[in-house]
Amino acid sequence: MIAAEDVQFHTPHDPPYDWAETRFFSVFVPEANVTAWVYTIARPGVGAIAADIEVIDHVGTSPLEAVYFDFRQHLPLPDKWQSFTLPNGLSLETSGEPRNYRVHYVGYDDTQFVWDVQGLMEPYDISDPRMDPLATGDPEDSGFGQAYANHFDMAARITGTTKIRGRSFDTDSISVMDHSWGPRNESLMRPMGWINAAFGEDYVVHTIWARDTDRSGWDGFTFAHGFALIDGRVRGLKSGKLRATRARNQMPVQYEMHVVDVDDREHVLTGSPLAQHHWACYSNSYVPFSSVRWQTFDGQRHRSGQGVAQENCPLDRLTGWAGAAEAPVSPGVAS
Repeated sequence: MIAAEDVQFHTPHDPPYDWAETRFFSVFVPEANVTAWVYTIARPGVGAIAADIEVIDHVGTSPLEAVYFDFRQHLPLPDKWQSFTLPNGLSLETSGEPRNYRVHYVGYDDTQFVWDVQGLMEPYDISDPRMDPLATGDPEDSGFGQAYANHFDMAARITGTTKIRGRSFDTDSISVMDHSWGPRNESLMRPMGWINAAFGEDYVVHTIWARDTDRSGWDGFTFAHGFALIDGRVRGLKSGKLRATRARNQMPVQYEMHVVDVDDREHVLTGSPLAQHHWACYSNSYVPFSSVRWQTFDGQRHRSGQGVAQENCPLDRLTGWAGAAEAPVSPGVAS
């Protein structure tokens, strides 16, 4: 169970150099097809924090096509994880811990985010069997190994203003944020997927997958953890399958997802990218990052939603074979 004090640093007495504490927030601005995110990676063992602020608005083939990019790798570590201001213009304050946050960023070229993050649920602890039917307490079952030794996800409503190079947008977005802490070595990370869909405040699906990059179709992913938030109630997911149809360079062009919650309700979603980007959240990783338009039928009507799909592809594991640049093409929706 995640407690109020978990918004603070969890630094051990003598932290190893690869100890990490991370947070991720994102918003979607539909009128501009804009997805913006803020990602922080604190490294108390070396006294530094990385802060990544990016904006995308179309399916691109290069980071040069990002609408906005500000990724700093070696900012000084703040004293407090629940309240800080960094030299890059990013600040954060928590309230109603551990559910609410104020994210404020003043960047370059007349860019500024003011986001009020309000949790729609208790943070979903993937290690707590009272929440997650697949929780074992063993990081090897987390879907991301030791990198998710301690990890929670939370559906949230994010309101405020997103200003990008002088264009200002009122923001009211349902998305999933996360927070992790523990050892996170950048060498030989696990291939994985962190994928979600929000159809409204009343219906959010979030999933974590282990990925086998040598396989395609339904064999490419193994379900690890997830939840469905339905009318204010969190239902842990107990099984699932996922497949991706891919273009070159591992980039997905379509997803089909089937997951089953603890009440035996099956959630069937299909999605395709609205915007896409090669994300380098770690220098040793290549991450297809997609802002996805999802479709589903909730038993009464067809619904359209939006979410984020991140697939970690560790470069030190995957480089060195002749077909590395060409992903095997998975089958589409048809069997």
